[in-house]
Amino acid sequence: MADAEEQLFSVQKYRWLYNDEQQRAVRYVPFNVDAFIDVAVRSVGATQCSSFKKVQDGKNSFTWRCRILVGTLNRVFSLSFDNNAELIAKIPFAVAGPQHYLTASEVATLDFLRTELHMPVPHVRAWCSRAESTPVGVEYIMYDRIPGVQLYRHDQTDLLVEDDPYIDILHELLPFELKLAKLRFAQIGSLYYKEDVPEELRDRPLYASDIPSTPNSQRFCIGPTTDREFWRAGRARLDIDRGPWYDEHSYLYALAACARASLDVQPIPARDEYRRLITDYETLVPHMSPRTSAYVLWHPDLHAGNILVTEATNPCKLEGIIDWQGALVAPSFTHMVCPPAYTAQEHPLVDCSNDGCPELTAEAQALDGEQRKVVELACRHAWREKIHAILLQEISPVLAQTLHGILRAKGALAMPVAAITRGASEGLEFIRHSFLQTRTMWYAFEGTDENGVPRKPFPLGITDADARHIEEEWERHTRDTSMCNELLERLGSHLDSEGLVYADKYDEAKRAVEEARQSALDAAPNAEEREYIVKAWPLQDGKISLTAEVCC
Repeated sequence: MADAEEQLFSVQKYRWLYNDEQQRAVRYVPFNVDAFIDVAVRSVGATQCSSFKKVQDGKNSFTWRCRILVGTLNRVFSLSFDNNAELIAKIPFAVAGPQHYLTASEVATLDFLRTELHMPVPHVRAWCSRAESTPVGVEYIMYDRIPGVQLYRHDQTDLLVEDDPYIDILHELLPFELKLAKLRFAQIGSLYYKEDVPEELRDRPLYASDIPSTPNSQRFCIGPTTDREFWRAGRARLDIDRGPWYDEHSYLYALAACARASLDVQPIPARDEYRRLITDYETLVPHMSPRTSAYVLWHPDLHAGNILVTEATNPCKLEGIIDWQGALVAPSFTHMVCPPAYTAQEHPLVDCSNDGCPELTAEAQALDGEQRKVVELACRHAWREKIHAILLQEISPVLAQTLHGILRAKGALAMPVAAITRGASEGLEFIRHSFLQTRTMWYAFEGTDENGVPRKPFPLGITDADARHIEEEWERHTRDTSMCNELLERLGSHLDSEGLVYADKYDEAKRAVEEARQSALDAAPNAEEREYIVKAWPLQDGKISLTAEVCC
């Protein structure tokens, strides 16, 4: 029994190629199994639990400040009962977000979406956001299991585009995107039940002044943000402003204050340079918010794994939208993007120049076998993005322009917002490059005169020579971080997974990594290059693991 419980408490399926002990330690979560099952049984009105199993250690991708990370944020269980009820239960790891607030906000957000916007999201049956108050001993959420399969199960090209399940469900999905985009809130932060936030926040307005409240909406309010940036890597102990904020400038300046305060709790080289970059960011703040920005709730990562649909096709139907953990109410320009399920990556053998309609190039037409399938799938992804844009244009030209049109260029506005608190983890190169991207797209923010010159000069003194240096620096930084990409792909992993591999492949993968490192050292032309490889090699203990940074 003890061994069985240990398997429930720890990561069994995965290992990490670097910082493995640290990663597994932060995901070891013991709890009272009997009390957990008892809560579940009572929540569905059953007599006993007939099946209880760990279905995953929570491997999932999540968008974190414009970067897709693959990590394990939760332990997930499946439970069945003698009255045919089925639950999915989740226990968050300390890396997922702040204690109490993360769980309380997710539960309130799901309730709000289900009752206020009538969206097909999980129905919460039981939950606790304060581990010390429950005999279970941990925070948890238990939801009704939504039937169906994850949309990515239909990620194929065997059907015509017009019969593609991704296209089938758009007439159901797009109205929900529009509902979220049109609902404007009064503050920036995260959504909660009123009783779960400090009393002084409870009577503040929920919606923007021109949107009437409803009896149901009066149960909710905006409270402190659950954004990991304000909590990770020792920041939970800092006395900083975590919202809610009435205006975007206060929010953007709070990120700068968070970055500045983190200098005292994180080992950061070049502190003086980081402080200078924070000051430069503060200079940009008054220019970074579009005049039309609204505070909206948006799904944090609507990839195809978070969209549940019917297994049957022709037609395929939407069953549910899951994984709202960490959803924020924030300025639209900082997080409102086309769902990743409908965002295609450019492929050299897919031509979209014919009025934006994707087609295979002549070179692709000559391929066969697996190579042809890969290109055809890339073309199908491009078609899905195109049709998402076309159908959205029919119901909301403004939202279509925001997610797909020239306003996508304004994503560069959000780059400094995403970068400023990540100097220790991503390098100061990332911050400097974000400033350069904003400079490049300055015309989209301030407009241009008849000669194409921006009406206002860029507020940071980045010369053309500075820009070339920043680009060269960024290329070196990218080369360093991508040093092992080809190796990781062979191992079924990639850099953004921070070395995550299946446990049964761990020893083999570790040997492959060491062989690759040694080969790189042997091929180095001189001692200086060897020293560079030893220092820059990304898959070694001691390198920063973002997915191991706890938020408590």
